[in-house]
Amino acid sequence: MIGTLGALAAVTGVPAAARPAGGATIQVDAGDSHTCARGRDGRAYCWGDGSSGQLGNGDVVRHSSPVAVTAPAAGVSFTQLTAGYRQTCGLGSDARAYCWGSNYSGELGNGDNTDRPTPVAVKSPAPGVGFTQLTAGYSHTCGLGGDARAYCWGAGSLGELGDGSSTSRSTPVAVKSRVSFTQVSAGISHTCGLGGDARAYCWGVGLSGELGNGDTRIRSTPVAVSAPAPGVTFTRIAAGFSNACGLGSDARAYCWGSGGFGQLGDGASRDRSTPVAVQSPVTFTQISPGVHHTCGLGGDARAYCWGDGSSGQLGDGDTINRPTPVAVTAPAPGVTFTRVSAGSGFTCGLGSDARTYCWGANRYHQLGHGDIRTHLTPVAVRFPKR
Repeated sequence: MIGTLGALAAVTGVPAAARPAGGATIQVDAGDSHTCARGRDGRAYCWGDGSSGQLGNGDVVRHSSPVAVTAPAAGVSFTQLTAGYRQTCGLGSDARAYCWGSNYSGELGNGDNTDRPTPVAVKSPAPGVGFTQLTAGYSHTCGLGGDARAYCWGAGSLGELGDGSSTSRSTPVAVKSRVSFTQVSAGISHTCGLGGDARAYCWGVGLSGELGNGDTRIRSTPVAVSAPAPGVTFTRIAAGFSNACGLGSDARAYCWGSGGFGQLGDGASRDRSTPVAVQSPVTFTQISPGVHHTCGLGGDARAYCWGDGSSGQLGDGDTINRPTPVAVTAPAPGVTFTRVSAGSGFTCGLGSDARTYCWGANRYHQLGHGDIRTHLTPVAVRFPKR
């Protein structure tokens, strides 16, 4: 979901077999200029910019509708996906992590710096330790180990790996922390995690206040995010381009960091170095910050977005910025959302009808609708028929 749009590549056709069983998807994740989804059949599907191999199907061109990611190993399906800038990673049913795409900084975690158009296994962080969750950022990737420790790999010059250094790593290194982690989320050059103590921690670049601890310094090890309100802890955390958001134990959403486009949702357009409450009459059950906009799933099963709307990424039918949440137009009568994911100028979501919908910028076919038009309201991703 991070960074400048990649270079143009040729559009190719899509194999007819690239369709989830029954057409149902159960997870979608928006990257910078590509999107990936996980089918109910456990297979991964990607579409959009593929210039670095981030679609995982073996080529390096863009695709206007979903293509199936090559299986990482015989009998291995995917249980989670995460799309970054030009890399994608997935958690296998064998508890191993697999990545594909750009590997310039070692973000694939396999020990070298060679781009890969199909999945390669991430090196195990420690003997016998598998992964339980993955998150891909700009040019670094992180995961939660089965030992409740957080591990990161890839670009590390700005402290985003959390190991106390400014060194890039092509294999996982442990984040230096006295607390265990229950979740991690990678942004452009910062990373955040939810500690076992229900506090949020961030590390890396803090120039826009995205570490949430009240200053704007770079930190190479985790620092605690300021409590959003007395007695309120975090239940989920999500890092964006140069901001982060979390769900509080009071069912309110809070954001901090870069806010120049209104992406913090507090009614203003300014940076904040500590959490501020998103101004909304609804509670949130999921939140996803993108590059300059943020989206969330309301307790009413409607999707809401705020911040930069110049490419239609807010899904409300226009192209203006919104400093507080606006409801995304329903994709079809009676259809609500079960998940949303904000990328770079576009957004995708899962509908209650098990279909995937996207809206916003579409220069690289990241909406998966078969065209390159910008769409101001949700359109269905066109999975080819078998």
